[in-house]
Amino acid sequence: MSVKLLLAGRRGGDVPFTSSPDNSRAWLRQVEQWFQDNAREWLEGSHLSAGPHGAPLLRLRLHPAAGEVSILAASGARVVISAETTAVGPGYHVFLCDLLKAMGQALHLHWAEPDEAMGVGDPTGYFHTDDAGPVEVHMLAWLQESVGQVLRLRSRGQSGFAMSMRFGHTFEYPGALLTPLGPRDERWMRRVYEDPRVGMDVFPWWKQGVGAQARLGRALCRLWTEVVWRPPLLQEERRLMREVARALELAWREDPELAYPWREWREVLGYLGVGGTLAELVHRHAAFHAAKGPPIGYRRGAVQVALPAGWEIRIPGSLAEAHLEDGTWVARDHRRSVRFVPLEDATEDGLVPTSAERRAMELEHRGERVSGRASLHMEPGECRLTAVCSSGRHRALCVVSFDDPEEEDWALGTWRSLDHAVAA
Repeated sequence: MSVKLLLAGRRGGDVPFTSSPDNSRAWLRQVEQWFQDNAREWLEGSHLSAGPHGAPLLRLRLHPAAGEVSILAASGARVVISAETTAVGPGYHVFLCDLLKAMGQALHLHWAEPDEAMGVGDPTGYFHTDDAGPVEVHMLAWLQESVGQVLRLRSRGQSGFAMSMRFGHTFEYPGALLTPLGPRDERWMRRVYEDPRVGMDVFPWWKQGVGAQARLGRALCRLWTEVVWRPPLLQEERRLMREVARALELAWREDPELAYPWREWREVLGYLGVGGTLAELVHRHAAFHAAKGPPIGYRRGAVQVALPAGWEIRIPGSLAEAHLEDGTWVARDHRRSVRFVPLEDATEDGLVPTSAERRAMELEHRGERVSGRASLHMEPGECRLTAVCSSGRHRALCVVSFDDPEEEDWALGTWRSLDHAVAA
């Protein structure tokens, strides 16, 4: 029932295109450049890779609550574009359709007619008709169906539900339903099931246009799901906080009457060390609008992270994460770090435990799907737990380092939280 764009077209224009992968990649680079020039602040990232049957594939990320927009340069100069828009809302759907149509015109794309039997086209009809009315209808129908399904599952005793959240992180946060704009309780879901228009507040981009409400919704998504609540350690973290602060400022200057997250805005400016007139205004508003309830930010608590090769681990949400080129995943702050790598990929000297270290692994853990042995090296200012874990035929190494010996229980708990989806 979700709203999924599946658009087909053919490259045209004065430049002769063949089915050569090199030509297709060159065309996708033009597409990428076009989005960089025209989507600007809304383009969060792009990546060119290989799609089905080795065809070049461009992935674009245009909103923190949305999945990627995929543009496949298939054989015979064919182009296939797919995207799902329900997580963000009608405003985003209209924005994306308009952007794709402008790109098609600039790069001489000839669009195929919609084919309902093949699932090709825009199910709301907007891409083909410019009539935005049905977009809201489709979004609300999806929302009603989604909360209805969650309510039915909750009535059977199930819990831990999320809606429209990106893959990779599962947040441990109280609430019957986690969304990119914060948790919702069962009362909210029951009201939405009766009248889905009550739930418009769950869409980060409901109204058309790239104005204040769109920028505020985008900033709120990032505050809830991406921001780590401490001074930034990495350039990426600092850039994210600056982008959030900038989006909030632009939105406020356009429409100062919206409901801004003054408390969290003040916190971000503090982490960035930003002063001046605007910071003083934010501080005054934060004091005046003393927010009730827990602050915004799923990453204030623990998070379950999807790791390479099907592994998962539970860590504090404040740790900075990075995937290294050698297949290693690292999470750290100024006093703790967690390092993980599948043993099949652990070829770096000093990473795989030596024979002596393996003999010294006196700690043992047996979970439902994962078992392992570990050694613990404890000295003031230099504590390290080194563990080898197994899940069926899968093996991995986990190294937890920490400065304070009193965090030994945290290190052991982090190691023992390692899980694998399927032990085979």
